[in-house]
Amino acid sequence: MLRFIEGKVQSTEKPVTMLSKSSRICRSYRVIPLSIINASSRASSTAVKVDNCPVKLTQSYYHHASSVPLLYHTVGQHLNILAEEYPNHRCYTFKGEGNKSYTYKSFLDEVDSLATRLIELGFEKNDRLAVWLPNTSENCALTYAASRVGVIKVNINPAYMGRELLYCLNKVACKGLVMRPNVKIIDCIKIINTLIPELSETKGEINSKSIPSLKHIILTPGDNGQTVTTPPGMHSYTDLIRKGANGKRDALQASQAHLDGDTPLSIFYTSGTTGQPKAATLTNFNMLNNNFHLCYTYPELMSRVCCPIPTFHIFGEIAGTLNINVPKYFTAFSSILPDTVETMRTVQDEKCTALIGAPIIFRDILAHPRRKEFDMSSLLFGILGAAPVNPALIEQLEREIPIKTISQGFGQTENAASMAMSVFAENDKQRRYSSVGKALPRLEMKIADANGKILPVGQEGEICARGFNIMRGYYNDDEKTRETITPTGWLRTGDLGVMDDQGYVYYRSRQKEMVIVGGINVYPVEVENFLLEHPSIAEAQVFGMPDKRYGEVLCAWVKPKAGMKIDNVEEVKNFLASKVAFFKVPKYVKIVESFAAFTTPTGKVQKFKLAEAMAKEAPVTA
Repeated sequence: MLRFIEGKVQSTEKPVTMLSKSSRICRSYRVIPLSIINASSRASSTAVKVDNCPVKLTQSYYHHASSVPLLYHTVGQHLNILAEEYPNHRCYTFKGEGNKSYTYKSFLDEVDSLATRLIELGFEKNDRLAVWLPNTSENCALTYAASRVGVIKVNINPAYMGRELLYCLNKVACKGLVMRPNVKIIDCIKIINTLIPELSETKGEINSKSIPSLKHIILTPGDNGQTVTTPPGMHSYTDLIRKGANGKRDALQASQAHLDGDTPLSIFYTSGTTGQPKAATLTNFNMLNNNFHLCYTYPELMSRVCCPIPTFHIFGEIAGTLNINVPKYFTAFSSILPDTVETMRTVQDEKCTALIGAPIIFRDILAHPRRKEFDMSSLLFGILGAAPVNPALIEQLEREIPIKTISQGFGQTENAASMAMSVFAENDKQRRYSSVGKALPRLEMKIADANGKILPVGQEGEICARGFNIMRGYYNDDEKTRETITPTGWLRTGDLGVMDDQGYVYYRSRQKEMVIVGGINVYPVEVENFLLEHPSIAEAQVFGMPDKRYGEVLCAWVKPKAGMKIDNVEEVKNFLASKVAFFKVPKYVKIVESFAAFTTPTGKVQKFKLAEAMAKEAPVTA
């Protein structure tokens, strides 16, 4: 499986003399110790130079040149360095666990205790360890413990039920599973006993007919640290930590010589907005280096992050769990599962500088009746990602919460969530609000035709990216990997967009979501944005439906604003007809109270599910 690794970056500035561990390596006031840079840097200099694209582009290709160094050690080795440099820095707090907090040193102690016991249980490099947990301290510890051992953490949605869980475990042949007794009303123990009826008779390693690869199940505490009697066939997470703390670390230390940046760290299942999820495999190199995009030029923005987004999703894992990889940064997890009030409370209590999440998280804050009870004035920054964003929402967030600067974030699971950000536009609000941004430092982006050829600026094509954070591939699926990553290392996103002469990219649609009405291309996002100008519409989703005459026609599902009603769908059509061409007016309009039944856990609406539901109501017309 092919993956492009960016070569050394030659700096035009004189190298900084390496005087001490605390020397500054950039022009900002964020101190990065040279002990970290020296451990594995792939840069030729520690001076930081960022390309601001002063020359107008004529072709839709932009490389965000930067001498920000690339680190080639593992996430776990990185934590070890941080614990040596800043042992007493408070790096995490988990508000949903009674304000449980960690310093770098105390977190490393738990991570190494866990890693020691995983080795003693027989886990080896490249074994898959599934984690079926919400946003808990155990989930974060498992990311770093997996890296310390060299096993691959398989992130599974905690809302998944039996068949979904079974698919994820068997897809990548997981050797272990970490789970809770329950997640809200989901009885996780009952689900696993149904999948593995032999579990109650198990002594030693599991021998399951339905999941042949599975040998160990680890049970974490429940809500508020509540412990339950560990069922037969399972290990207690708490016992593993206790035994590991007293165990010998020789094997753990010896294993570090066999691990490096290219060691796989995590598998994330794609969100499945178009079908069956694929298992994207990311390395330590992919994920660790994603944390250093902004800290050199905007050092304070992500210094204290509130993370309400699930960490089984790549966005939450990179910007939440792994945010602490920047020295002396901090992440607060507001609750185990999304909770708007607790998110606002956490921002206030922890004086968070950044809030990250899908648009639904920010919309829920805006609409919450208790919003003005909380002081969120510490917020310097917000990142909206995981779903398309309406520019009007960004303006409203900055004005009403307020958040000083909102940035769109654009990426995919396949490139560790980080491809472009609009924060670089700064005071150019038109670009910052309307574009998904330009390539992050050390990455390339292009707009290409069907043959991969770069198109002139302003022409529409497929958004492609290349750089250090492109996944290794889809696990055990070379065919899908070759479809997604070209022989020269370009990630084909499947998204349509255009690039302007400053390198900023404007998202149009998923290629598969583009609707062709009588031979004319129509982009659902454009129609959705017009619908959101209607005074009574809060949310809108537009998608295609088959039609015998036109091939496809548009269908719109709209959700009214709180306290408002839409009694006549014809009025919605007439509203659109006054603003767009006739072929962009949906043939079908449906009023809904919620999209919750059709969304992924990060709030991304699965349009194929909307189309399936609508097909039952609107047969193909003549």
